Amino acid sequence: MSQQLTLQGRTLRMLRAGTALTVGERLGEGGQGVVHAVTIGGAPYALKWYRYAASGELRKSIAALVERGRPHRDFIWPIDLVASDELSGFGYVMPRLEPASHPLPSLSRGPTSRLSVSCRPSGGNWSQRSRRSTLPGCVTGTSASATCGWTPRPPRSPSSTYDNVGIDGGDVFVWGTLRFMAPEVVRREAAPSSLTDLHSLAVFLFYLFMHGHPLEGVKTDESYSWADSSHRSETDLALRHFGTEPVFIFDPDDHSNPPRPGDPVSVWWRLYPRFFRAVFEGAFSSGLRDPSGLGRVAEGVWRRALVRLGDCVSVCSCHASVFFDPDDRGLRCWNCNQVPPRPQLFELPGGTIALSQGATITPHHLNRNRDHDTVIGVVENHPSRPGELVLRNVSPKPWTMTPAGESTKTVDPQRRLGIRPMTIDFGSAHGRIVS
Repeated sequence: MSQQLTLQGRTLRMLRAGTALTVGERLGEGGQGVVHAVTIGGAPYALKWYRYAASGELRKSIAALVERGRPHRDFIWPIDLVASDELSGFGYVMPRLEPASHPLPSLSRGPTSRLSVSCRPSGGNWSQRSRRSTLPGCVTGTSASATCGWTPRPPRSPSSTYDNVGIDGGDVFVWGTLRFMAPEVVRREAAPSSLTDLHSLAVFLFYLFMHGHPLEGVKTDESYSWADSSHRSETDLALRHFGTEPVFIFDPDDHSNPPRPGDPVSVWWRLYPRFFRAVFEGAFSSGLRDPSGLGRVAEGVWRRALVRLGDCVSVCSCHASVFFDPDDRGLRCWNCNQVPPRPQLFELPGGTIALSQGATITPHHLNRNRDHDTVIGVVENHPSRPGELVLRNVSPKPWTMTPAGESTKTVDPQRRLGIRPMTIDFGSAHGRIVS
């Protein structure tokens, strides 16, 4: 009988705490091991157990993760190693993933859409605005792990297990997933580090937003041949396309590796504002050629771009969700191919918000204090007039508004105001709504 079937019901012990735990139902499995439910002190946890005797280096690395502790709240981090008197190998205990959490590898497959059929980015229940709100935490968590000297071996996955994490400068026993590796790692000129991880982060975000790989295009496809005279091994081709001769499929200066004809990545690329695409262009142009901190896109740049992207969400007259591009006012809707109506804009010290249903105002918009989680204002549909938007004060403090051509009024907490040209005094900052 296989080990994964005999784990359930066994009693294991945590090595540091000395606590005994009973293995519950199997939750899942992968190439390295199996995951079971366990309960400690009445609270739910998860156990990952390696199906085969694991290397000493892997066990040593996970023990180091346990010793250092979780660098950021978004990581599901090993708590303690677990051993058995009856089985060889080892495992570790980690918190159970909360039902409301979304492991990033699963998010990278969303949203479910008609894209595979009609190349249209519609459908699904994961909006562009909610996607933007999910990712700054991912980038923040990556920055926190890098600050602690930890290097996630790509692809990284906050809210997932972290047994593929290493220490900068430490022994490398997991090099990473090939398509996420930095070119210098593919060439074996450098070991995975927090610096090479910036490339991995850029690849992951490109996958998430564009639904394709940034380096796999026409040139990549043309190199695959079964003819004896030109056939090259997959190892040689991988080294070439991801290591020695990588070319971004949307490189503004090198057009030798454009997207494959009919590849949906071209449709997704055109959806996003120019400032957002420009960050990817930097990551896969100078970022490929210059592996230093100057060439790679830092976490802070991604965070700012993602927050700004969320503030650009708007709605076309055909009711499709679109992005307002301040640098391309003629950008057409992906659904009806018409130029969407210009949204009313809320100009604030920390950024400009396109006022569409669901848009939020945070303290960062007022004071640039990086508080993106506290909502002080939200755009809603008018409760009795369809098609009309209102701004509701959800902060504990009153606002003072001065609509164009009207007298000054007070907006108490939980009160709504009709959106029109005006200035609003929040006490610590002023904002202006413009048409």
